[in-house]
Amino acid sequence: MTARSREPEGPTFVTHRGSVDAWECDENQHLNVRFYVAKAHEGLPFLLAESGWPPSSLQAMGARPRVLGQHLRFLREARVAAPLTVYAGIAAARERQLTLYEEVRHSLTQEVMATLVTELALVGPGGEPRVLAPSAAAPRCGIPPHGAPRGVPAAEPVLRPDRAAVAGLGFVEIGRGTVAASECDGYGELELFRYIGRVADSVVNLMTHFQTPDELARRSHGVEGGALIELRIAYHAPLRAGSPFTVHSGIRAVERKVQRFVHLVYEEPAGACAASFDAVAVAMDLRARKAVELPVARRRRMEARLIRLPG
Repeated sequence: MTARSREPEGPTFVTHRGSVDAWECDENQHLNVRFYVAKAHEGLPFLLAESGWPPSSLQAMGARPRVLGQHLRFLREARVAAPLTVYAGIAAARERQLTLYEEVRHSLTQEVMATLVTELALVGPGGEPRVLAPSAAAPRCGIPPHGAPRGVPAAEPVLRPDRAAVAGLGFVEIGRGTVAASECDGYGELELFRYIGRVADSVVNLMTHFQTPDELARRSHGVEGGALIELRIAYHAPLRAGSPFTVHSGIRAVERKVQRFVHLVYEEPAGACAASFDAVAVAMDLRARKAVELPVARRRRMEARLIRLPG
């Protein structure tokens, strides 16, 4: 195989080692999506330090890392007690933005459990992005085919409708709450993994619009569940301690097995969109641990509730 035809090499720099705790698993008996984000983000300071930006340098620059968006793919289930290692590298460096590629792997088998493509900037006190020049020692890598966007094309525009328009587009409110100080980082902003966590905690309320009581009971009794297979996140404006927020969701598309959802998080009462999520999911037989086709009647109910996209 010539050098030109070789596949991109994945990351080799370790940023996190840990395992799956029981309390990190959801009703599907596997690691909840929020903790893939949490474990990857926890290792970010190691990658930045290796690339020339240790905490002391960031402090001297008056800068901090800000994640602008992420694209995740979930390839295998991570069950309780699975040992995990996160590997990361810089896949692309532009003047004011980095593209990072991360893989969450099983520490023993090296199977890739999930991948993350993260867009990152270093911003000043006012949020202005700084010019970036990674050191020569910065860990570099490519994005292999199994880590590239698939179900949510990277070039597809991010949905960010006006708060007042979401109900008319077919979205329904599935969650609301207030950000606690204990959920925030050292800058007083909601920790990154908690955005999708709040969506995950609320998504069953979306299901009440197209599932029957018997179907929901199958989820409660560990018979049927669901799994994300791909997720694109755009972070727009950070929520802070004390911020009231609402979560609005809609069905973008539905096929025999695959469902596509959009989730929007708004700060209230101003209505500023804090984050957008485009998710591809499947229903799961939790006993056989495999994806299953949706019942025809449920699929028809979902098709009747498809969101009406602007434009």
